[in-house]
Amino acid sequence: MKHRFGWTLSMLLVTAPLAAQNVTPIRPMATPNLNAIQVDYKQQWEKEREKNQQLRAENASLQSQLAEWTRKGGSQVHAYCETPTVSANSSGASNDCAASGYGCEPVSGLCRTVARTSNDCAPGFLMNVDHCVRRP
Repeated sequence: MKHRFGWTLSMLLVTAPLAAQNVTPIRPMATPNLNAIQVDYKQQWEKEREKNQQLRAENASLQSQLAEWTRKGGSQVHAYCETPTVSANSSGASNDCAASGYGCEPVSGLCRTVARTSNDCAPGFLMNVDHCVRRP
C-alpha cells in the first residue's frame, strides 16, 4: 500500500505543473499506410525498369553504329600493317611502303617517312642519316 501511495504522489507532483501550463498531451504517431509505400515502390521499380530498357536499346543502337563504321568499307577508316611493308586500312585500300624504301609503322598502321634505325627501312634499303636509301 505504501508503494502505491508513493507512486501516485510522485505522478501528481510531475503532472500537476504540466496541467497548470496547459500542455497538450503527447499522442502516439499515426501508422503509415503500408499499401501506399508498396505502390510507390512498385511505381519506382517500373520507372527504373523502363529506363533500363531504353538504355539497353540505345546501347544496342550505338554498338550497331560503331560496328558499321569500323567494318571493312565503313565510314570510319583504321589503318593497320598487313605485312611489315604494306599499310592497309579498313576501307580496303593498301599501300606498299617498300616502294619508297620504308616499312610499315605498327602503331599507326601507316608507312614510315623517317628512319631511326635500319629496321625502319624495307628489305634492300639502309638508313642514311634519317632516310632509307637503296643498298649499293
